Parts: sequence; C-alpha cells; structure tokens
Amino acid sequence: MNPRISSNIEKQGTEPIKEGLIDLTALSFDFCTEDSVRDFYDKKLQELEDKEKWLDKNKERLEQNKQKIAQAVEDGLIPDDQPETIWQFKIDKTKEGRERVIEIKNELEGRVDEIKGEVAKRVGKFLPDWSPDKAKIIFEMNEMANFCIDGDNITVDMGRLLFEKNPLEKVKEGITHEVFHLWMSEKTEWSDSKQNEVSDEELKERIIFRIVDEGLAVLISGQPLSEHHKRQGRNYGEYIKESFDAFDLFEREDDRGKLESIKKEEFQNMGHFYVVGNEIIKTMLEHEGIEKFKALIIEAKNNPSIFLQNYKEICNKKPELPA
Repeated sequence: MNPRISSNIEKQGTEPIKEGLIDLTALSFDFCTEDSVRDFYDKKLQELEDKEKWLDKNKERLEQNKQKIAQAVEDGLIPDDQPETIWQFKIDKTKEGRERVIEIKNELEGRVDEIKGEVAKRVGKFLPDWSPDKAKIIFEMNEMANFCIDGDNITVDMGRLLFEKNPLEKVKEGITHEVFHLWMSEKTEWSDSKQNEVSDEELKERIIFRIVDEGLAVLISGQPLSEHHKRQGRNYGEYIKESFDAFDLFEREDDRGKLESIKKEEFQNMGHFYVVGNEIIKTMLEHEGIEKFKALIIEAKNNPSIFLQNYKEICNKKPELPA
C-alpha cells in the first residue's frame, strides 16, 4: 500500500478514527481432510508413473517452456534441461507438496481466531458496524477456484498456498477481499448466471460496479497488486496505462457481444479492471481523506459510478493521473 495512503488511514487530523465493529461470529471455516489432500497428490503421482507416456504427452509444453526451464537450471533448481530431469523433478515436488500442504492446513486450522480477528480489523478500518448473516470459508483441493465467492461460500484452493512465501498472510488478504465482497453485494439482485436476461445498460452498470468493488477489495485487504503483476514480468507503470486504455474502450463500447467479452476477459488474473479500480480507489482515498472516503464506499453500494465521476473531476485538475 502507498505509504501516504497508510498514513491517511492511521492519522487523519487529531481525532482518532472510529473503526467499524465487524462481527464475524457467523463466519465458519471448513477444512478438507488430510486424506483428501493425499488422495489429490496420489492421483498426480499416478499420472507420472509412466515416464515415457508423460514425456510424450508433455513434449509440446516442455518446448514452450524452454526459457523457464533454462532459468531453473541457472537458478540451481534442476541440474540440467533434459526432459527426464523435468519428469523426476515433478515427482519430487509432488511428494514434497503433499506433505507441505498438510502442514499449511494444520497451521491454518490452529489460527482461525487470528485470521478472523485480522479480517475484522482490516474491514473495520473502512466499513461501518456490520455482521454477515452467514458465510463459510471452504479450504479444499480445487484447481478451478481460489479465493472465489459463490453466494455465502468462499473457496480457497489449498494447493496454491503451497507457492506462497507466507500462506497465512495470503489467506488473511484473500479472505478480507472476499468478505468485503459479501458486504458490497448484500441485497443485490445481480446474478452472473442470469447475465443474458439483463439489458445492455444493466450489463455495463454491473461491469462498473465490479471495477469499483474489486478496486476497493484490493485496497482494504492490503493485497500488493503491483507485486502480483511484476511477478508475471510486467512493467507495472506501463500496465496501468494499458489498463486505462482498456477501460476507455469499454466506456465507448455499445456492442453487447463485445461487452460480454470485456466482462469475461478484463477481470481475469486480477487484470486490467482490477488495476483501474485500484488506481481510482487509491487516488480517491488520498484526495478525500478517510472519513469522506468511507462515506463514498457506503454510497458506492448503490451508485458505484460516484467513484468514477469524482476521479474524473480530480483528473481535470491533475492531468498527470492515468485516465
């Protein structure tokens, strides 16, 4: 988070900032069993049993990843770039991963109260008193979902936590992000499953809502969005410009098919519209101060465009801002 923004949160005038009382009593945690973790990795190992079959199946992928493999050799992760070496490396890492995921699971199970307390603290800095009616955090082996919300259920893929330097912090960030979505979407009638039934105008409004929603969720959770993209080899300054260019195209787009494509593509992997939303949100917080900003969040539940309108007014005075 921008240090100046952090300073605004902690020190706004001489009066202490009243934080919202966030009661997460109804937030439950459901962890997969150790047996289910072992079963997941045992299936992975079964796929690796036949070396020749695996090498033939992955020949094209190995060729596509030549640069990454070369870097792994240079970094000392593997002794050479031979396909057989990659195959053995996969076996070793799968076995190690199985045991490490179980360790992570056991650690998280023992720190549920700490996680809930930190989530409440982060959300309470920005929201008024609130308690969700119900919500369940489901930790499972699910490669298709990771920190994904569906109704009252938030799914966390245990397997992806294996690649985090600090799985506990990642979980605190991710759950905070999704719990904010719970607050933001309360009493909303939108459902992605009914997207084809809404008007073009409603679809466009929903995309704007989600841009603001994701931008706020990233800020409130403390997720390092710039680091996320830098790890993928992007120049973040250039990616910000690219993101606002994509948003400009969206604002001028009226074709239904293209709008649906934009909604599907621009949020993937915390992409362009996450960045646009987060840059707008950070600027608004710095410009307005924490108390006015908190009032804007409440208004944004019904009128998310308020953030975009105010941001454009600021851009008129500060042309150096991305727009």
